[in-house]
Amino acid sequence: MEKRYLVDLHTHLTEKKIDPLKWWDAVKEKKLCAVAITEHSEYNPKLAFEKLNEIKPKNIILIPGMEANTTAGHLLIYGKNEKLYDLKELQQINVPIETALKIIKKENLMASFAHPYGYKTDSTCSIIGEKKSIELLKKYEIGSEYYNGMLGSANDFIFGTQWVKKLYNFFDFVSKNKIGKKIRISKKSFIIKNKLGEISEETFERVKKGIEFSEHAKYITVGSDAHYPRVIGAAIIELKRKPKNNADLLKLLKNKSIKWAGPNIYSNQPVDKLKKKELLEGLKYITKTKIKKKIKLKRKNKK
Repeated sequence: MEKRYLVDLHTHLTEKKIDPLKWWDAVKEKKLCAVAITEHSEYNPKLAFEKLNEIKPKNIILIPGMEANTTAGHLLIYGKNEKLYDLKELQQINVPIETALKIIKKENLMASFAHPYGYKTDSTCSIIGEKKSIELLKKYEIGSEYYNGMLGSANDFIFGTQWVKKLYNFFDFVSKNKIGKKIRISKKSFIIKNKLGEISEETFERVKKGIEFSEHAKYITVGSDAHYPRVIGAAIIELKRKPKNNADLLKLLKNKSIKWAGPNIYSNQPVDKLKKKELLEGLKYITKTKIKKKIKLKRKNKK
């Protein structure tokens, strides 16, 4: 069997209070040779790293990282060691993007725009625009997340599980059924069905734009954006050779020594088996901006 060197560069732990043992079980199950812990700056990224590093398997590389909250959205930051967490300014909420990028360059760290065309409230192209984002990519020679597992499986959140398929089929049935028309629920169900379709098409477009945007980056990253253990390794980078240590792995990424980047095509556990809780959280996160905008618009119209 061909040996593969798979890496997940975007995962979480403390936000959902995940058991570190279960986190590592998932890493081993997906046969990853390396994984980055990139907890949100709001949820103590240093603690997340320490909990995992304390029980780290000897044969797997753990990359210290964080998902910083900047004025240009979420920024994935990677270091060779835990000294990364001593840079407190990077962990401030809404840190100015150029301040963060200057620190990263000075400290010889790596950075990558997380889901650049992802969620409208925390993604660089949605917040500061594509043109300015590309300028920053080139000025500071940083990377971009080529494929984000949570966003990439958004269509699966909506259509990929039997639970949602049944829901969608029900709306489809009601919108066409004469009995539904008689009891005046067909119009409403048709709207709901169409909204699911709109969200699916929109998320597909975001994935496509993120891939195209990453062509301007110095290097690319890929990660599952897993907030639950079973999703770890759903999106990966396959390296051309086995990394020797943290520094070597980051060097391989910078040199684009990559065989594959995207969904984990080697996994026998597709993400379309997400539990209802995970599915609903994904839908809630994807649609929350739209809901907020509608509420603001209604309030404005009332005035």
